[in-house]
Amino acid sequence: MTPLICFDLEGPLSSQDNAYEVMGLIPNGHKAFEVVSRYDDLLALEGREGYEPGDTLALILPFLIRHGITEESIEQVSKRAHIVTGAAELIGRLKKKGWDLYVVSTSYEQHALQVADRLGLASNNVVCTRFPLDALRRAVSGQDLALLKEAEEYIIERLYHENVGRGARDRLIKPYLDDFYWRRLPETAIGAPNRRIEVVGGRRKVWAIERIARQHETYLREVVFVGDSITDAQAAKVIEAAGGLSIAFNGNAYIVPYATVGMASTDLVHLEVVLNEWRNSGREGVKRKIEAMPRPEADSGPFYDWLVGKKGRPLSRVLAVHRTVRALVRGEAAKLG
Repeated sequence: MTPLICFDLEGPLSSQDNAYEVMGLIPNGHKAFEVVSRYDDLLALEGREGYEPGDTLALILPFLIRHGITEESIEQVSKRAHIVTGAAELIGRLKKKGWDLYVVSTSYEQHALQVADRLGLASNNVVCTRFPLDALRRAVSGQDLALLKEAEEYIIERLYHENVGRGARDRLIKPYLDDFYWRRLPETAIGAPNRRIEVVGGRRKVWAIERIARQHETYLREVVFVGDSITDAQAAKVIEAAGGLSIAFNGNAYIVPYATVGMASTDLVHLEVVLNEWRNSGREGVKRKIEAMPRPEADSGPFYDWLVGKKGRPLSRVLAVHRTVRALVRGEAAKLG
């Protein structure tokens, strides 16, 4: 059977958080993004019906519209995206070995397709977020823009804090943004953002992987998934439960507890060791291989961990290692969910 692997894009393949960098085109845009990203985490943890992790990419739509950001702007930012060391090499090797490779990403199509092309992956093998920004912007009125200006100023002046990602403004963020996104914004031409834009995160990422598996007439227990953040946690959990191989690559606290394997490294090509073992010997072979590996002395790794059954202090030690390496690879984007 042809081996099948699905990669998240931002984290495993590219270090850029594209939406964060696009918001950087706006004055104080990074601050606004961090507040909205924290709100996204809160909604995802709350389990709000119809909301999925990663819907931040829909929630920032009003601010992109207000500042005249275009689809071309997104593409220009994407051109600056750094490819994770070893990603192109690993993908080239896997293609030669006959693997079927897919990208399943929350990223906007303008970014995901461009990065995939740089890595030699066909657009047909990319599932990502459709984002018709230019068409949506043309429908907005001057009255709508006044509301967006008011909300943006409040977010930056009242809701932002340097520790916003650690909950410093949660009590203020939740009620204000609940009112803005689900009562006031739906009265504008923009409407509720998550009805306009369907971001491929959370369960939607799971559904995409299930569709890919059906296309290949295979089961989830035969699938490898590589992710790094909250948008990947559901997929990691489902693949692990099915008996497949879910890999947290420089993962954060949202995904590591649910993955089969953790790998922390500045070079993705080190993943090949795990994938070779999976293809030759399955889960048990991967477990044996990882448990026999010595721990590296360098901070850059690679650090391998079998995560199934890990809790408490052993899991905390894994998370600390991933946090360190994640910061080396992703820079400012490492602090986002």
